[in-house]
Amino acid sequence: MDRFSLSCKSEHDMDTLAHIFSYYISDIVEHVLCFGGDILNITGNVLLALWTVEQDQLSDIITLVAKCSLEIQEKFGIYHTREGQDLQLKIGLSAGRISQVIVGDEQRQYLLVIGRDVDGVQLAQRLAQANEIVLSWNCWKLCEQYMFEVEIMREDEAVKLRDMRIIDPFDFDEHFYKCLDYLPHYRTSAGKLFCPLLYPCPKFQRLIFHMAGDILFAFLLSDILRTALELDPDSALEQTLRKHIMKNLLKKIDEGQPMEYISEFRTVTMVLVGLEFHKTAWMLHLCHLIQEAALYISTVIEKGGGQLSRIFMSETGCMFFCVFGLPGDKKPDECAHALESSFSIFGFCWENLAETKLVSISITSGPVFCGMVGAVARHEYTVIGPKVSLVARMITAYPGLVSCDEVTYLRSMLPAYNFKKLPEKMMKNISNPGKMYEYLGHRRCIMFGKRHLARERNKNHSLLDREKELEAFRMAQQGSLQQKKGQAVLYEGGKGCGKSQLLAEINFLAQKEGYRVLPLKLKEADSKQCFYAIQTLMAIFFEIDMCPAYYRQEHLHKQLHGMVEESLHCLFNDLFFVKFPSSFKVSHMDDLTRQKKVKACFFQVLQKAMRETPLVFLIDEAQYMDADSWEFLGTLLSSVPIIMVMTLTPTFTLCGWAQHFLQSPQATFVPISKLAVTSLLRMACWELGVVSIPQELQM
Repeated sequence: MDRFSLSCKSEHDMDTLAHIFSYYISDIVEHVLCFGGDILNITGNVLLALWTVEQDQLSDIITLVAKCSLEIQEKFGIYHTREGQDLQLKIGLSAGRISQVIVGDEQRQYLLVIGRDVDGVQLAQRLAQANEIVLSWNCWKLCEQYMFEVEIMREDEAVKLRDMRIIDPFDFDEHFYKCLDYLPHYRTSAGKLFCPLLYPCPKFQRLIFHMAGDILFAFLLSDILRTALELDPDSALEQTLRKHIMKNLLKKIDEGQPMEYISEFRTVTMVLVGLEFHKTAWMLHLCHLIQEAALYISTVIEKGGGQLSRIFMSETGCMFFCVFGLPGDKKPDECAHALESSFSIFGFCWENLAETKLVSISITSGPVFCGMVGAVARHEYTVIGPKVSLVARMITAYPGLVSCDEVTYLRSMLPAYNFKKLPEKMMKNISNPGKMYEYLGHRRCIMFGKRHLARERNKNHSLLDREKELEAFRMAQQGSLQQKKGQAVLYEGGKGCGKSQLLAEINFLAQKEGYRVLPLKLKEADSKQCFYAIQTLMAIFFEIDMCPAYYRQEHLHKQLHGMVEESLHCLFNDLFFVKFPSSFKVSHMDDLTRQKKVKACFFQVLQKAMRETPLVFLIDEAQYMDADSWEFLGTLLSSVPIIMVMTLTPTFTLCGWAQHFLQSPQATFVPISKLAVTSLLRMACWELGVVSIPQELQM
C-alpha cells in the first residue's frame, strides 16, 4: 500500500486508491468472516482479525485459520491494478491469551488488545515477505505440527508456513464443521452450514466457492454472519456503542447521510504519538498508563480542534493516531494547533508516565481520503494517502522528539527559531520524503529537564541496608574538603534495586549538612541533545528553570552580575532562551570559541559559588547523559571541589567521555548490592501497612 499511496499525485489518484483498497479489503474481510473470525480493526494498511475460543480448542482453530490464510493468499495474495501497482499480502499468525482493554471516559472510548501474543502476531507479520504466512513461535508450539509444512525462520521466534498436509479433500470440511461448535456466533442450521441449494435467502450478499473433489461447497457470507446486525433496538446498548465512534462521524450518521457522502477528500493534519514502555512494566500498570495517556491526549487534541481517531499497540509500545481538520473541526491554523498540542502531550508523557521509556511524535499535513473501507458486514472509518504513510515512517526515523514535515512547518506560520532542521534519513518505501523539522516548542514551554528526583524520601522509614553506599558519599565529602578537588560517586544497579531511593536519602542528608543540591533526572531522549544535562543543571543553578519566561532574562542578569562581564551575557541567549544584546566582542567569535567561552564562564561561576556554599550535583539515570556534558563534568571534576552523585543502569553502553570520567581518580564506582531477605520483608510490611507477613507467603 505504501508504494501505491506514495505514487498518488492528484485527488483522482487517491480516489482510485481508496476504491481499490476498499474493494480489496472487503474480499479479505468476507473471507475471514466465512471462516468464523471477526475483524478487530482496520488500521491504515493493516487488518487485525480475531478468533476467540477456549484454551483446549486452540490447536483446531489454528488449523482453521492457517487454511483461511492459505486461501486468502491464493485468491488475493497478488492483486493487479490497472495503474500497474500490485497489491500484495503478508500474513502473521499468533495464538494464546490476550487482554482486551477499553480506555477512555464517558464521552469517548477505545478498544485495544494487548499481551505477549499481540506482540507475537506483529513480529510474525513483520518477518513475513510478500505472499508469505508466518506463525509466531507460540502459535507453532500450540498447533498440530504434523499437519503443517513449515520452514524454521528464527529459533524461538517464528516459522514460515509452506502448506498443509491434508490428503483427503474432505478432511478439512469435517474439521470445519467441528470448529463450528467452538464459534457460537457462526450461523448454522441444525448444526450444519447453510447451503444455497437448500436454504435460498435474499439476504446472502456473496458466494465464496471452494472446490473439494467433484463437489462444489459454498461458504456463504451474509449480513447475519455478524450477529450484532440482528440485535433488537436497545437504547442503553446504543449509547455504549456510540462512545466508540468519533463525534464527527456520529453527526453524519444521526443526520442520515448516505455512506457515499461520508467518504470524501480533505486536507488534514495528522499527529501520531508513540509511547515506548519499559519491558518490565506490569500489564495492569501498562493499562493504567495507556488510560492516563488517552485521557490527556484526547482532551488536548479536542481543544485544538482535532480528534483522537484510534489507539493501537505496536511492537514497541502504544500508538495514538489523531486527525485535525475533519468535518466540523476545520480551522485555518490547524497546523499550529497540532504542533502546540503535540508538545503539550510530549511534555505530559515525558514528565508523568513513570514507565515510559521513549516518547515520539510525528506530524504531517496534506490531502487524504477520509471515509469507509471494508465489507458491508464490517467496515471502518479511516484515512488513506501518502501523508498517512509518511507520518508512520517519521515516528521510527526520528525517535524521542516531535518531528514534522515541511508542509506543516510552513503552514503553521510559527517563528523559525521554534524549529530545527533534521538530517535526512532513509525511510522504507519513501524515496523523497522532503525536509523534516524538529519543533522546539516543548523546550520553550517546559524549558529544561526534570528538576525533581523520581522518588521522595520516606519520612516515616529509614533507608534499609545501605550503610556501605552512604559511606561512599561521606568519603566523597571528606575528599572534597581535603583535596580541594571534585569528587564523584557513581552507583550502578538494575531497575528496581533502590537507586532512586538512595539518591533521595543523599539529597536529604546533603541539604541537612548545608550543601546546595542540584537534582536532575534524565531520560533516554535527553542523550540525543548536545550539552543538555549541563544546560539544565546550570538553569537550575541560576534558578531560571521554573521562573516565567518574561522574567527569565531579568533574573539571569541579576545572577550573572558581578560574576560574568556584561559583554559576555549574550553568549547565553541560545542556551537559556533569552535575548541579551549582542556585543562586539562576542560577534567576532566563531562557534567553537563561543562554546569554549560558555564553558569557561560556567567554571568561573561555579568556582565563585563554591566559596560561599558547597554544591552537590545529583543525576539520576546518568547513562542518558550526552557526551558533551560528560566531557564538561570530567573537566569540572579536576578543577572545582563539587560533589557529583550519579546512578547508572548496567545494561547501557556508555560513550567514550563517560568511560574517561569513570577512570578519573576522583570517581568512585559503587555497585548497589541486593537487599537481604529480612530487609525485603521489612520493606514489604511498610508498603502494605502490616506488622508481619505469614510464613507461607514469604520467599
